[in-house]
Amino acid sequence: MNFAIIFSGQGLQNLAHVQQLKDLALELNVSQQLQQHLPQLFDPDLSEPDLYPNDFAQPFIFALQWCRWQKLKLKLDEIISFSGYSLGELSALICSAELSFEQGLYLARHRALLMSAAAQTSSGLIAVQGINWKALEPLLATTTTFLSIKISDSSFIVGGDDENLKQLVLELEQLGVRSVKRLNVTIPSHTPLMNSAVEPYQQVLHQQTLNRLSVPIISGSGGQKYFKSSEAVDALIEQMNHAIDWDSCLTVIQENQPDLVLEIGLGTALSKMLLDRHPSCTVRAVDDFKTFEGLELWIEKQMKAYS
Repeated sequence: MNFAIIFSGQGLQNLAHVQQLKDLALELNVSQQLQQHLPQLFDPDLSEPDLYPNDFAQPFIFALQWCRWQKLKLKLDEIISFSGYSLGELSALICSAELSFEQGLYLARHRALLMSAAAQTSSGLIAVQGINWKALEPLLATTTTFLSIKISDSSFIVGGDDENLKQLVLELEQLGVRSVKRLNVTIPSHTPLMNSAVEPYQQVLHQQTLNRLSVPIISGSGGQKYFKSSEAVDALIEQMNHAIDWDSCLTVIQENQPDLVLEIGLGTALSKMLLDRHPSCTVRAVDDFKTFEGLELWIEKQMKAYS
């Protein structure tokens, strides 16, 4: 039985994820590294709003994804692809190249710091549904906002400064577009507003010694399939200030015909997107299950039924 693995992005983290990360870090003997790089994680007064600022969110989400993958990888048969939504593509690279937890935290933290520094004013992302690109594109131009991620032909993530995003929302409402939601992300990822982060992060990545990819990566950069670490690194760099085509990535994942797609998380949004497009696809998310034991039992059941 073969598996496609999807790593999610920011915005759906909660306090239950904090406790799970602490538990997994203890089990995997990486608690010391976690305390060193994310000391605020161990603050007894940590609250849910503390989980969303970018400098914390990116290394935190990567850390949980890395730990979840270490826990699950020996339970699965053949892995035919990794994919990652936004930050998740960095997790996909780190896990495929089998980098250490500490090296991954270093890369995630520097990505977060550089992207936060690039956002000169209060900014973020909104989700827009119910409008096509031909109608949306001129609105972005007039409000100085930018496409961040294409989800489908009528669903997009848009980034910009807060004031410009507010103007865009008003113009969308005037057109009768009501499905607009502010995301729990504090930077305009994958837009030209990240331009100043690109060269410094390119230097960070090129200073790393990367292993060969153990699993090919179907990239959010239009669904290209990469077999070399250097190709995956170049895609990550380009994505910092260019929009992601997640629509094409989902298409290629399904075209590869995996027997089972597993969303590492956080959240379940990506598995639901794939299931909406391909109802016959067997797809689940780690966050669908209350415990790892429940997930592992379900995976065992699927594998027995397949064999």
